[in-house]
Amino acid sequence: MSTKPQVLTVTRDPKLRDELQDLLSSFEDRSFVVVSAQDNRQAVEVARTRQPEIALVEMRESSLPIQTFAREMAAISPSTTVVGVIRDGAFSGNASESQIVIDVLRSGVKDFLHYPFSLGELNELVRRVEQNAQKTPAKLGAVVAFVSNKGGVGKSTLAINTAVGLAQQFPGRVLLVDASLQLGVAASMLDLRPATTLTEVAKEQSRLDTTLMQEMAIAHSSGLHLLAAPRDAVEAAKVDEEVMTRVLSLARRSYDYVVVDTFPVFDAISLAILDLTSKAFVVTENVIPTLLGTAKLIELLDKFSYPADQTEIILNRQQRVSGSLRPHDIAARLGRPIDWIFPYDRNVIGAANTGIPIATTMRGYFGFGRELKRFISDVTNTRGDLRANGVSHPVNGKENTAPRNGLNFANAAVEESR
Repeated sequence: MSTKPQVLTVTRDPKLRDELQDLLSSFEDRSFVVVSAQDNRQAVEVARTRQPEIALVEMRESSLPIQTFAREMAAISPSTTVVGVIRDGAFSGNASESQIVIDVLRSGVKDFLHYPFSLGELNELVRRVEQNAQKTPAKLGAVVAFVSNKGGVGKSTLAINTAVGLAQQFPGRVLLVDASLQLGVAASMLDLRPATTLTEVAKEQSRLDTTLMQEMAIAHSSGLHLLAAPRDAVEAAKVDEEVMTRVLSLARRSYDYVVVDTFPVFDAISLAILDLTSKAFVVTENVIPTLLGTAKLIELLDKFSYPADQTEIILNRQQRVSGSLRPHDIAARLGRPIDWIFPYDRNVIGAANTGIPIATTMRGYFGFGRELKRFISDVTNTRGDLRANGVSHPVNGKENTAPRNGLNFANAAVEESR
């Protein structure tokens, strides 16, 4: 199980919901992303999008609802462990509790909790789920995201060339998601003209599955598949955090590697992306206003409990010119070491203008090409049986995190530097 497994609680009782939330937040050795639903219909929609590791479902007078729910979960989220929460005296009629439990187990429910229960009992349940997951791990791809506090730092260039480099090694098994929704450039930099974008994906959200998503992606000659950004800001407004969660949840079940280029605003969509990211690469450059914004971004990632060991800092377009900051100065300002240094290379600009990614032409002997080759090799190591890490604690299906309109780091950096 991951650093932050996702847990879905299904109950109409606010007291039970709050108790589950409190108990799950009391674990000392792990933390969870918790989402709540009031009924099974709402829970199915949440599970379809989030693919939780555990679903805690209150059982009331009849066992039929949880049996139906378990069968639906087997179809839409087979890796979810459905757990029945039983109250004393909850069942009426002539059927014994033992017979009801047998019927429910046959429907696909994997475990039970008797309410009221203790933290120790809940911890034991999580341990059992962990052990079962290790026996039959889900085959999930690695999701890596490129984030920054502002545009113009080369984030998209790095994301696109990383995706192309991976696709050359694993053709047909790498997906690039251009989630820089309002300013996406991936299609242009790959010289592609997609007929469908994330806007069309959003319109098909209710019936979206792995097959349909692969059909909506456009193929590049390198073997890469691309889900392109919307064509303009109006279309971008149709793509929300639920769409992005759905896309990434399906993508990591369809591809070995999913590379995500993001928009430099920290909002609900950014959180949804990070929620399913195996590793986040923070891209910056040696310019004071940019570094101030990068420091704020790192602070926010820490605030939302994104694991520091799954974040790496990329210093892009580094040049040794008079007045420029040295890497160790930048590391001191950010409060953490620089993991990757990509030197300035004018050929990168030329490649962007021609629509031929430099990853397809570089030799990798020195400079930018050598660092990119090393970087791509390192990214391949993120592949494994991975699960969501999580950065937030949703309640009642809504994220109690960043404001929907987001925080623009570029503006924040400029204000602080004045």
